[in-house]
Amino acid sequence: MEKKKMKLWKKILLVVLAIFILYSIYIIRNFIIISNIVNVSKEYATKTNYIANLYSIQGNSVNVSKSYNKDGKYLSLIQTKVNDINNSIKLTVYKSDNEGLAIIESGDSKTAILNNNVIGGIYLNTFSNLYDGDILQKLFFSAITRISTEECNNIECYHIEISSGWKVWIDKENGTIVREINGGFVTERRYEFDVVKDEDIVKPDISDCKIQK
Repeated sequence: MEKKKMKLWKKILLVVLAIFILYSIYIIRNFIIISNIVNVSKEYATKTNYIANLYSIQGNSVNVSKSYNKDGKYLSLIQTKVNDINNSIKLTVYKSDNEGLAIIESGDSKTAILNNNVIGGIYLNTFSNLYDGDILQKLFFSAITRISTEECNNIECYHIEISSGWKVWIDKENGTIVREINGGFVTERRYEFDVVKDEDIVKPDISDCKIQK
């Protein structure tokens, strides 16, 4: 009887050890992937010349944006549709070193706001912007995260998911966030790097606008 008990305990210990080893391998794999994504995305997080395309949905609101960015100067075109897709609000934001303006279009109304502090750029969203913890934080994050490889918008991505329902698709090549789902909020992004020229960022014509300062 004692020998049978000993054999049973050995089997249980072997199973526990096997689970521990497998889980350790799982954590180490995730840790390596997360560290690599952070390192790659840091390089692109400092880019100052890019086009950012953004599409987001929350409830009955749809937001479509395109932003030309070059060395701190930008021109963003943003359209928001709520409920009736034929009734939308358009926002154009221009920002240079010493000038800023926003044009708001809704129905027949067109207003230009002249203000150097106006903001409306679409900034790079990389994995390092989203997460860059120390070693212990990365280990914890690796333990609670599921990571797989998946194609998203024809881009080879890491699909990262944690138990809270947060999901994100990361471009393997540059660490930018391609798609993010957080609760009822869905956002898709696409970037083009080092293609913006000065002529792409031109101050909009406001001659037909009501001026507000």
